[in-house]
Amino acid sequence: MPKQTFFNLPEEKRKRLIAGAMKEFSSRSLNDASISNIVKNSNISRGSFYQYFEDKNDLYFYLIGKFHYNYRRLMFKSFEEEEGDFFKGYKKFGEKYILYIMESPKFGFFENMYLHMNYQINQQARVGFEKTSVKGKKLPNGKRIVDIVKKDGLKLKTDKDVVDLLRYILGLLNDTIMEGFWKELSVEETQKLFVKRLEWITFGIAEPTYKKEEKV
Repeated sequence: MPKQTFFNLPEEKRKRLIAGAMKEFSSRSLNDASISNIVKNSNISRGSFYQYFEDKNDLYFYLIGKFHYNYRRLMFKSFEEEEGDFFKGYKKFGEKYILYIMESPKFGFFENMYLHMNYQINQQARVGFEKTSVKGKKLPNGKRIVDIVKKDGLKLKTDKDVVDLLRYILGLLNDTIMEGFWKELSVEETQKLFVKRLEWITFGIAEPTYKKEEKV
């Protein structure tokens, strides 16, 4: 997290620093990004940078955190529009999410994030999701995502079960977007690929005539 000195900055300077960081992270991966370039883009001194952030990772994950908050709001709205129906809600969210990422003005940032996604970035995403879904932290409307997802007809008994499933499919969604960038798929092709995989998870892969192996 940024230091308090960052939040104490005038809004114009905060925006300039964020814009400078986005420019660097849009052209380079986290590992290849340079603090020297960030401070040059932002027109601040290197010493000032360390008054606001511990290192470039601290700044990078702050940017991802801002993105996470926006996608949680989008997820909640999607489920709300579909009256809590799990498949319809996640389908709508996934399609909007893919469109938001792949046609974003920040395309370069997201492309680098997904093409260089690693364990640390995935863990950061999971932690952010858990904090707003399970441990009481709520969205501005006063609700959590698990408050609106209907459990009827699902093999889910607790809020934790719901969050585990939402998080699991979020990982699948992120993998699909990463594949979309890697294979240079269109938005529509990426959306169709995700919906197909969501159908596999929600409705299963067995045909109605398929019989489970009998226990001996």
